[in-house]
Amino acid sequence: MPLEIDTEKENNLDDLKEDIEVTRKTDRWSDAPAEVKELFHQIEWNVIDGEHGGTVDLIRPALGHQVSPRTLVAGPMATGIAEVGRRFKFDEYFLPEVMMSAKSMHAALGILKPLIIEEKSEELGTVVVGTVQGDLHDIGKRIVAMMLEAAGFTVHDLGVTVPPEEFIAAILEHKPQIVGFSALLTTTMNMQWETVKVIAKQGLREDVKIFVGGAPISQAWCDKIGADAYAADALIAVEKAKACVGKFKELKGGDPSLHAAMLAMDTDLTRAKAEKAQAAYAA
Repeated sequence: MPLEIDTEKENNLDDLKEDIEVTRKTDRWSDAPAEVKELFHQIEWNVIDGEHGGTVDLIRPALGHQVSPRTLVAGPMATGIAEVGRRFKFDEYFLPEVMMSAKSMHAALGILKPLIIEEKSEELGTVVVGTVQGDLHDIGKRIVAMMLEAAGFTVHDLGVTVPPEEFIAAILEHKPQIVGFSALLTTTMNMQWETVKVIAKQGLREDVKIFVGGAPISQAWCDKIGADAYAADALIAVEKAKACVGKFKELKGGDPSLHAAMLAMDTDLTRAKAEKAQAAYAA
């Protein structure tokens, strides 16, 4: 008798894992001096509350404590926007609140981005992102793009209602390692699948790793359409993008095991799924 999977329980487990990951990242502040830890918590909650001026006002004191710009983005700002995403997912927040939080974060990044560029750290890779054709929503996608840029990626944002042909053109022009599709509506999520198919038809599927995200998107949907990674929020998107680029560097040259390695990287997937992917590529 085949094993039946309770998808509702599986999704709840995914949510729990994401909450644990955010909590883990917050706990690392415990080693920071008391003044810095308090600033981190204030920045986090100002992002959550959408306090534009409050977030900006806290950035400079944090920098005065010799906190690096990247740490501010990857720490309190990231966990704050992750909490906003969680509240939106469970209907605790709606678009107006999300927009206020996005504006708060964008204002802080306006101060931090030039400082991050000055650090001249290693370029991690190139990412192309866009909201799929027919969908005009871009708040979540913009936040992901900002976070990726702050982490050290070069990001090309194609905007909203992007047809598959524009993604193809961007892949050919920018040679990204990662392409991200956003969709906020259940009526447009199928365009993620269609775009994956078009990329494969053009012979470019092995050249890029495809990330998907958005309110109606799940790991199950990611698996179904043959994408490489699902990111529930911007924080997870950055972590998975870093891991993805690392795999590219280790397995570059068209190694057919790359897809299986990417599946194994995602802790939500089983070893059996990774082996199945490896067998499919070897066939």
